[in-house]
Amino acid sequence: MLLRTNRGMTLIELLAVIVILGIVASIAVVAVLHLIEKARSQAFVSDAYALYEAARIHGGAEKVEFLAHRSSELLTYKQLVEDGGLEPIEDPFTGNRLPEDGNSSYVLIKKDSNGQLDYFICLKGETKQLCSYSETQKEIPVDKLSVTLITNIK
Repeated sequence: MLLRTNRGMTLIELLAVIVILGIVASIAVVAVLHLIEKARSQAFVSDAYALYEAARIHGGAEKVEFLAHRSSELLTYKQLVEDGGLEPIEDPFTGNRLPEDGNSSYVLIKKDSNGQLDYFICLKGETKQLCSYSETQKEIPVDKLSVTLITNIK
């Protein structure tokens, strides 16, 4: 008598392996999508910092006249791009460049009683914005910029 040994896998075992691989793959996809969304949010905050840096350089270039007789100055996104201090921003959520005309993003610069300049940001993308710090303060102070302040545009 010859003894046969079956060394293959049954259909049930194969199905169990496929189900397990499917579960692992779905968990990995969800994790990767979460990382992508987090990276987009961080890129949006980075764009707001770029807006701030452009305004800071603009103010430094005009430091003799800048805020000499005023307590605040509003620098628009369009103005900063046209002056060459800022490259047009690409919205990380849509991949499109923000148009210079029609975009209401800005940097508000205020001079306090000590002569120090404080910067406040409002960045509006196509679908998201960084423009609300609190109920009483519309613009976001540059030192308070955070992904938690990103809101959807209604």
